[in-house]
Amino acid sequence: MEIRKYKKSDISIIEKLGRILHNNYNFELDDFSSCLVIEEKNNIIGFITYSIIYERAEIIDIVIDKEYRKKGYGTLLLEKVFDIIKDNNCENITLEVNSNNKSAINLYKKSGFQIVSVRKNYYSNSDGYLMKKELGDKMKDIYILAIETSCDETSCSIIKNGNIDISTVILSQIDIHKNYGGVVPEIASRSHTEAITLVFEECLKKANMTMDDIDCVAVTYGPGLNGSLLVGIEAAKALSYANNKPLIPVNHMAGHIYANKFVGEFKFPLLCLVVSGGHTELVYMDKEYSFKRIGSTLDDSIGEAYDKVARVVGIPYPGGPLMDKMASVGKHTYNLPSPKDDNSYDFSFSGLKSAVINLVHNEKQRGNEINKEDLATSFQETAVGILVKKTIKALKEYDVKELLLAGGVSANSGLRKKLEEECGKLGVELLKPEIKYCTDNAAMIGAAAYYAYLRGDRADLDLNPNPGLDL
Repeated sequence: MEIRKYKKSDISIIEKLGRILHNNYNFELDDFSSCLVIEEKNNIIGFITYSIIYERAEIIDIVIDKEYRKKGYGTLLLEKVFDIIKDNNCENITLEVNSNNKSAINLYKKSGFQIVSVRKNYYSNSDGYLMKKELGDKMKDIYILAIETSCDETSCSIIKNGNIDISTVILSQIDIHKNYGGVVPEIASRSHTEAITLVFEECLKKANMTMDDIDCVAVTYGPGLNGSLLVGIEAAKALSYANNKPLIPVNHMAGHIYANKFVGEFKFPLLCLVVSGGHTELVYMDKEYSFKRIGSTLDDSIGEAYDKVARVVGIPYPGGPLMDKMASVGKHTYNLPSPKDDNSYDFSFSGLKSAVINLVHNEKQRGNEINKEDLATSFQETAVGILVKKTIKALKEYDVKELLLAGGVSANSGLRKKLEEECGKLGVELLKPEIKYCTDNAAMIGAAAYYAYLRGDRADLDLNPNPGLDL
């Protein structure tokens, strides 16, 4: 999606769209008027014309193709014009609308316009409303209902303006999957199906809100387990369709990154260290919702390595948090190889995992008892050491202002402490999500969805899961 100034070559398309307003629509601009068009996949789907005469500003026409209505495109055009008008020091903006055009009136009201006068019989047999918006006021608050079901947590949140958690409900399946030593996809998707409606209803009840208060519905569509993702997507599509709300697709990993919005604002350019059960990545961001991966794991993720090592040592699922606790009381006594210690920004943890497996096997063969706390410490210091080393190298090379820590493993106390120390030395600000936002939750999806919404991301009802989705 792109919003830009019109070109002369656009006029025929603009006039065709303008005939939605009236059959004899002609595109004409005077010296004080301008026009913006909005494109989707290189097709113009709408436009807005406006005028600025000294301190006065007015919306002349706004049109969205019928096939693309009720998806937030009109709001995006209005907000773009608001920004332009503010830069011209206008304090308010006016428009005229037919009193019978209920959908347009609702759009304008949602964008902060108020009816200030009624012009009788202004449109032949119907009245006209003069509406005004004071630009000194804050922009309209955006409330997003977000759904997350990518793995084994069923979660729903209502997020305001991308950084205020109004209500979050999470139903975890950990106790179910403990019996199997890991997540069983079929059981996970069935549990989501049983819980999704209850979680959604509880979230609205907790917030004391209804769907009328919600501006759009957001949902994780990948990466994750296909069956689990499908449950959340179908629920979100049903809510979107039944309530005429835009549907916002969100990348699960973008959600983990944007969990940091509940802590502070992003200062670009910045770097993200994403560490979870399925991912280990270094991501560069030069602006909102723009991701460039500069490094990733070539095999096991750091979270996966934690769980596999925990299983070998005899620590029950989920092993990562327990390994972290044990590492805090043990000593680094076992010699383990530093994984992929090179000049790249890629990671590899399969060798470290195999080294632990071989060590445990050999010690058992010799009749020696493994000190679990010491082994946990040795593994954690080795794994965290390479994560921090490569992250610090990237911070220096890319000359960033801020580092974000994201993903389930961002709750690891050893990793947090080491990054705090190193970022302090460099004078780089470190943002870490609150512990409650580290693991999978819908609040982080709602935070990311706010910026996806502002930039015009929308999904149709044919949205499907993408289990292998990249940032």
